[in-house]
Amino acid sequence: MKKTVRLTMDAKPVLGCKYVINRRRTYWERREDLDNLKYFTLIESDNPEADIRKIVLYQIDPSIESIIQIKIIRTKMNDILFIKSDHSVMDGGGFYDYLTLLCDTYNKLIEDPNYQVEPNILATRELNQVFKYYKFRKKMRSLLRDKGYIPTWSFPAIGTGRTKKTFTLRKIEPDRFDRIKACGKERQATLNDMFLTAVFRSLFELKKPVENKPMTIAIPTDLRVLMPTKKAETIANLVSATFVSLKYNPESTFDEMLLDINKQMIKKKDIYLSMGQTYMINNFFKLRYAWVRWIANSIYGRIYKRGKMHPIITNVGRVDAQKRYFGDVDVVDGYIITPINWAPSFSMGISSFNKRISFSIAFCEDSYDKRTIEQFLDVIFEELPH
Repeated sequence: MKKTVRLTMDAKPVLGCKYVINRRRTYWERREDLDNLKYFTLIESDNPEADIRKIVLYQIDPSIESIIQIKIIRTKMNDILFIKSDHSVMDGGGFYDYLTLLCDTYNKLIEDPNYQVEPNILATRELNQVFKYYKFRKKMRSLLRDKGYIPTWSFPAIGTGRTKKTFTLRKIEPDRFDRIKACGKERQATLNDMFLTAVFRSLFELKKPVENKPMTIAIPTDLRVLMPTKKAETIANLVSATFVSLKYNPESTFDEMLLDINKQMIKKKDIYLSMGQTYMINNFFKLRYAWVRWIANSIYGRIYKRGKMHPIITNVGRVDAQKRYFGDVDVVDGYIITPINWAPSFSMGISSFNKRISFSIAFCEDSYDKRTIEQFLDVIFEELPH
């Protein structure tokens, strides 16, 4: 596995880089000390839960450390493989691309211990690999029809602290997954529509907002779906965001809200899933880094002062055990834990493995009360079909 990880750093050169920041620009610079980095660790453990927590809550510094870190926690019962990276180098789709690369490289090394990779040095990580397929008119159409929303609420917080990091994980088992999917299919709605409806109903239960006032959730969207191949040229961060808004009506049923969300999501897909917004932001980031940082800090400063930010619900996708495997190892479960949040930022990640759905929330306990987090998940699980 250690040799596999090292080869992936050559196959995708950005993985062997460090993140460099100066006043004019930011860029990736290939490292000269790769073989001295701590990118793989085998941990013999009698307390795997404590080791898992330590790994999840540790934050990588991409300017100093390896931006890809693999750890195997070995217990008497099994091995737990952890893949950790920084969001600056890959989004959820990029993670799956890396997992595929890791599995393929590992399996080829089993067949041939002398296997060498071919570096993918001509591929681009830029957003232009998406934009080049669309004319300026379509980008502007997407921008004008998918405007962002001023945050009107946020997840209930107790402070703005950034310490006391923790996470919680809940799972839906395969038999219930089938019932949720069947229920959505009957209503011509996707699984994601079902999850969003349950999330809205849970937030409405916790917040009790003003009736008939629009409340919005941000949904990260994978821009790869806008490409003919549905695949990026290499490991990259090609995530954008779209917004779904509902008015609070205590009399609305689950099915009524589901229908509203389903209609909105169909329209979002028709206008290219926030491509226009991403196109404008991409041009904004071509300015000098010092200017971009000053403007971004001013914007986020006002957001934090107001104490309101769209809750983010991200469906990271499915870990496919048929396509991604390590030799003849029997993989029994897999899930993704999203980045750590502090108020007013809040996000929940959803991932699945063999019809087992995982809901993960990483947060700071001096920003969010753990009991509120658990209550939020309780209501979601109660709202979804049993």
